[in-house]
Amino acid sequence: MRNTEKQALIKVTDFDKLVNPDKVDEDVFIFDDIKSVTVDDTPVVIEMPIFVMCVQGSADIELNLKEYHVPSNSLVTLMPDHILHGYKHSDDFKGLFIAVSNRCVDELIPDILTALPAIMTFRNSPVVELNATEMDILKEMHSFLWMLVRSDVGLYKKKVVNGMLQSLLYTALSAYKSRNMYETVKRSRNEDIFFNFFTLLEHNFRQERSVQFYADKLCITPKHLSTVVKAVSGRTAGSWIDGYVILAAKVMLRSSANTIQEVSVALNFPNQSFFGKFFKQHVGMSPREYRLKNDHETN
Repeated sequence: MRNTEKQALIKVTDFDKLVNPDKVDEDVFIFDDIKSVTVDDTPVVIEMPIFVMCVQGSADIELNLKEYHVPSNSLVTLMPDHILHGYKHSDDFKGLFIAVSNRCVDELIPDILTALPAIMTFRNSPVVELNATEMDILKEMHSFLWMLVRSDVGLYKKKVVNGMLQSLLYTALSAYKSRNMYETVKRSRNEDIFFNFFTLLEHNFRQERSVQFYADKLCITPKHLSTVVKAVSGRTAGSWIDGYVILAAKVMLRSSANTIQEVSVALNFPNQSFFGKFFKQHVGMSPREYRLKNDHETN
């Protein structure tokens, strides 16, 4: 579904209008008050991962036409393209909220395949109850992250924030994995296709960037592969492929040992000019500009 069509049917989250969050650029939003957030008859599509810690009271939410109870001392993970149909909470409800852009998550978890089973559990079983220690750790992380976001810690503020976010993300993943939730959920045929696509992508993205290649390997049509990947993950197959390539390019460009030409060759682009256009289209700056920006931030 194209964005224009989707927006005609459902509202898209806009944190600056719904709440008054503290934020870093447009990548991290942190807040603890949703009293001004109401959900009417029009469902809301979630556009970025949102972590909600219920520290007091309880809530009930409806996601993708399924109802979930959120008790005290639990974690809710809302994923991109989750559709929120409504929610209600007890009078004494208190929650802590962190929203992170998809771009930021891709950089925070470079080994996405390792975390994929738990990430997919987020979509199918978004609520997990925490023990006292896990809850205390996440609350402290939220408090420290909020302090970082609000303060001026110098040139490395964003790197420090990203480091704390990475710790929080892996703590959340551990909470799901420790309960083996992703092992007890029987995968559907579409989820099997998606996992097999990811396995192929992990091993071939440096040489193959066409959806046709992966569809042929899975013995299905490119259209069917794209439909399945979009339905399961909320992103198109092409988006996942491009994301892997861009992430690998960024990693190599951060190392002065690789020339831009060498990066282009390593990722199987026909020439450096083509690589430059591809990189700028997805990142908003040329490979050279990205390298200079990263060198400046590091120094």
